This record gives sequence, structure tokens and C-alpha cells, in this order.
Amino acid sequence: MSLQPSTTSRVRLGLLLGLVFTLGVVLVGLRFLGRGAEIATPVAKPTQAPPAKGQVRVNLRSSASLNLDESKNVRPDATELGPKALNTLLKQKEAEVRAMIKELGHADESQDSGLTNSAEIVLAMVALKPRIVKLGEELDFLDESWPEANQQERQVILDRTSAIADQLLIEFRAALSALPKR
Repeated sequence: MSLQPSTTSRVRLGLLLGLVFTLGVVLVGLRFLGRGAEIATPVAKPTQAPPAKGQVRVNLRSSASLNLDESKNVRPDATELGPKALNTLLKQKEAEVRAMIKELGHADESQDSGLTNSAEIVLAMVALKPRIVKLGEELDFLDESWPEANQQERQVILDRTSAIADQLLIEFRAALSALPKR
């Protein structure tokens, strides 16, 4: 008799491990999805319980007597995102970065970049990180897709660009905070 397990037992072991893995994934998924679910509690109808002390009883109204006229509805239109909206956001975020640099004491108006040499070197090192490079590429893609985007897509682009700029600001602040103030 050989000490090697037979082919049949290997297949059974593989099926058993696959079944256990699948069951584990399903249970974890159900647990994850079940966290946000709340069991609806039945709500008492207003006619079932008398009003508590201090409450005013209100007669229910029927929607049958409502006269809805769409022409009288006034809905504020969303501001249209023109071709310069993205540039405006980027200028605002750049101003936030410059204010942060000034706040941390690394601003140098005599330099072309407006940064001290040490801050410029640190930010260049941060810009070489793969995560930052990826964020920069995504910013470039969003910038390129802006002209052809419709209003909903432009809003998504603005939101994502703002989020990326905020992430970059956090990274830059962390890197510059490690430097001594000049």
C-alpha cells in the first residue's frame, strides 16, 4: 500500500475545501450586508392610539382633493458648469496649497516656485510616489474628459477632482510637517 493519497481522496478534499471556502464567503457577505439592514417595526395607525398629553389631534387629509399643477412648481435650476468651472476649482485648491505652505513656514517669495529649496525637494520626492503619480494621471484624465462631458458628468468630475486635490493636500501637509520651519 502506498502512502500517497488516492486521486479520489484529492478530488474529495478539493471539493470539500471549495465548499468550505464558498460557504465562508457567503457567510461573510451576509454578515456584511446584514449590518445595515434594520427590521421594520410595525407602526401604529393614528386611529389605534389616542394622542398623548400635550399633543394635538390632526385629522388626516385625503390626496383626492389636492389640485397639483406642474406649471406652478418652481424648481431652482442647478448652476450650469461651464468650461471654466474646473479651472476655477483647481485655482481654489492651488490657493489652499499655497496657504498651507505659508502656514507651515515654507513659503519663499524670492523663489520662482514660491517654496523654500528644502520644501521644493520634499514635494518633488512626494510627487514621485506611485500613489501620487496615479492620482496625477487621474487628474489629467479628468481634465481631458471635461470638454466633452455633460452636466452630470462634469459634476462627478468636479467632485472627484476636489477629492483628489484634498488627498494631495493631506500628503503635502504630512511631508512638509516633517521639515523644520525656516
